[in-house]
Amino acid sequence: MPTRPRVYLAGPDVFRPDAAEHFALMAAVCERLGLEALSPFDASINAGTSPHTIYAKNMELLRSAQGVVANLAPFRGAEPDSGTVFEVGVASALGLPVVGYGAKGVGVILVSAATLAPTAEDALQVMAGRLKS
Repeated sequence: MPTRPRVYLAGPDVFRPDAAEHFALMAAVCERLGLEALSPFDASINAGTSPHTIYAKNMELLRSAQGVVANLAPFRGAEPDSGTVFEVGVASALGLPVVGYGAKGVGVILVSAATLAPTAEDALQVMAGRLKS
């Protein structure tokens, strides 16, 4: 049975009050596009989970991905979430395609590392096209 391309969903969306619902929606869009969503949001991670453990689990997910879709919207200020930018850098270093969305005035290095799309669904569609060709 062929496997679907795995896409890591990077972004500060883990901090949303409706994070579980948001990632379920993103996973449904991935499913419709023939992708498998890899979410940094995991119900098994709780408030007592150490930052090192969260980092290790997210790095494991990134290494198992074939692409990254990243929410690059400004977060807690004028720039994207620093953890998301780190994940984009890791993905780029791993040679993974990155499609970002929500970006406003991001730096030239970040723009060089990612293709930009206007919305999350557009970004997933661009990634699906890249991974299926």
